[in-house]
Amino acid sequence: MSQAGVASEFSGAEPPSTALTDWTLRPFATGRPPLLVGLGYALAMSVGSWLIRLGIGGWDASFFLGPYFWLDVLNGVLFGYVATANWLLRCGRLRDLHDLRPVLRCDDAGWERLARSSVCVPVPVLLVSGLVGAVLMGSLPAVDPRFWEGPPPALSDPLMLFFVARMAAMGVLVGHALVTEANGTIAFARIGSNVEVDLLDTRGLAPFARAGLRSAFAWVLASSLVSLFWLGPAAGSANTGIVFGILGLVSTAFYFVIDGVHRSIEAAKREALDGLRDDIRGAVAALHSPGARERTPALADLVALQDLIERVSEWPLSVPALVRVALIVALGVGSWLGGAIVERLVERFF
Repeated sequence: MSQAGVASEFSGAEPPSTALTDWTLRPFATGRPPLLVGLGYALAMSVGSWLIRLGIGGWDASFFLGPYFWLDVLNGVLFGYVATANWLLRCGRLRDLHDLRPVLRCDDAGWERLARSSVCVPVPVLLVSGLVGAVLMGSLPAVDPRFWEGPPPALSDPLMLFFVARMAAMGVLVGHALVTEANGTIAFARIGSNVEVDLLDTRGLAPFARAGLRSAFAWVLASSLVSLFWLGPAAGSANTGIVFGILGLVSTAFYFVIDGVHRSIEAAKREALDGLRDDIRGAVAALHSPGARERTPALADLVALQDLIERVSEWPLSVPALVRVALIVALGVGSWLGGAIVERLVERFF
């Protein structure tokens, strides 16, 4: 794919090889700013929630000053965030693949196939993941007693049906985002296992670490948004599992994104060092061959090159990148602890 083709991907004009298979992302492919589209998702969810609540309970101006108004806003923000993050992560993967083009062992057609396998999830997989997400999250209002301040309403109650439908809609987006993230992670791990490694300059492999950091930040920010539900009434008990599940996903995904290229660097180092050791043995033997010393590479140069190769990091991570990873994880843990502490204080004193 040409650079113009890649640029068209980011502006919303889909090249045939990476055409969207996820219908939840189609509004982002219209060329409008992603944040504006995400705001539309958030407003649709928030305003829809307000109207349904007021329709069920009757008009009450005090609702707009109460906590449930802001909880509906938070649900809307999370709804828009998941869709927007999924789109931006998709665009980021394509940018990373474009930057990796010089080290990929493939022609243009091969690059197209890699791009398609990295960002295009088959429709049947999306349908199943969306259905599973809808069922799992949609069932929470019915099975989690902490979802409600008082006794939960009957399953046929309009308020219960509203919450089930809203959580199911969120589950569809989350299911699509999770399977898209898993697909991209597996693809990048596979790509990393088949790159050309220049041991004297591994900067060309930086997009692997960048992809892992981008995904980690996006999902940890999602966990931080979920932790805000502890600040309101009736925080569901599933929130703890969701937050820790996200942190586990972040750690696993980050490792697998860079594991493939780690193994490529490791194999390249092993091959280079084996060759250098053979050359060093030959140079040592040549020292004892009369008249051959002038035709033999300097032993000191070979030893210096061996030392240089041995010091090449087998992970495409710099110290600043490792610090960023630690800070991202700390952000997620800190948001969870802060929300949990506030919840306990509210329960104790109010």
